[in-house]
Amino acid sequence: MFVMQDLRFRILTLCIVPFLFSSGLVLLMAVISVQSQTSEAEQQLAETLLTHKTSDAALYLVTEDWVALAVILDQLAQATGMGRAEVISPDNRLVLASGKAPARRAEYSAVLQHEGLIIGRLSLIVNQAPSVAAMHALLIQILCVMTVMTIVMTFTVWQFGDFILVWLSLRLGREPAAPRSVVDATQAPSASTSIAIFSIRLDPPRLVPLTALKAAAGRHFGQLTELQPGDYEVHFRSADPAQQGLEFFEAMRPQLAAVPDLNIRMAYGIDLAEASQALGKRVKYLASLSQGALVLDEKTKTHLAHITQPAFETAPLSSSFASDLVLHTLTINPPV
Repeated sequence: MFVMQDLRFRILTLCIVPFLFSSGLVLLMAVISVQSQTSEAEQQLAETLLTHKTSDAALYLVTEDWVALAVILDQLAQATGMGRAEVISPDNRLVLASGKAPARRAEYSAVLQHEGLIIGRLSLIVNQAPSVAAMHALLIQILCVMTVMTIVMTFTVWQFGDFILVWLSLRLGREPAAPRSVVDATQAPSASTSIAIFSIRLDPPRLVPLTALKAAAGRHFGQLTELQPGDYEVHFRSADPAQQGLEFFEAMRPQLAAVPDLNIRMAYGIDLAEASQALGKRVKYLASLSQGALVLDEKTKTHLAHITQPAFETAPLSSSFASDLVLHTLTINPPV
């Protein structure tokens, strides 16, 4: 009996220790990945907003047009959802501000210049709470899975350790067949030199039909990434990413519209594959300008010119956040 108990303990150690070690590494990598993605998305949005408003803010500051400057600060504070925008003088005095600084904050700033002189600083303070909440939820989920798996493995080895020893000692009468390669019959179309990216921002995140959204992206050969709760990106790299992206939009738009009280903001962009990083930043900013319809820039509208679909309709979009850009909205006409 002592020998069997000792063997069971050794088997238990052999199974549990590598599992706990590998699970710890996976947990660490998952936390680092979530933190990196949320921080990068937050930084890209803040930098894009500041870049588009720095020149106007500098002009209004030097001309002391406080009403126009206050409008810019209000727009920046509203674009972040829950944040604060400030104009700081060169000697670090507060000139004008809008919004309320959140408890967990991250601050981004841009220098205000006029005729080569530094006249102040435009600062944007955003809330970090959603990313922290996402990491806490992920940690709890992984720890629960690890705990359940450890209990199951411990019980199995301790109760059936002798059967495991017998199974390990068996000698098969013939050599196992060589593995054969299996090719998936439903392969995605070949990659092209273009890429299409959807930016989808949904609020509140608890109402998001995430399973249906992932299924719609997968059916049209898209890769959906959750940057943070309520903030998603879908990448299309197929032979015709423009067509696949529009088909995805046509499939998922009614699903999202059917959810009551769900605030929808979307943008769509198409560019060369090597410019995917810049395209991702651009569609994130354009999504912040959406009022429910899909937002396109002029370059993307040109890419879609060859697609003739009577259900789609484009219209010009005017926004004070992007007065220097030519923007459009894309909507789906209901069937007659």
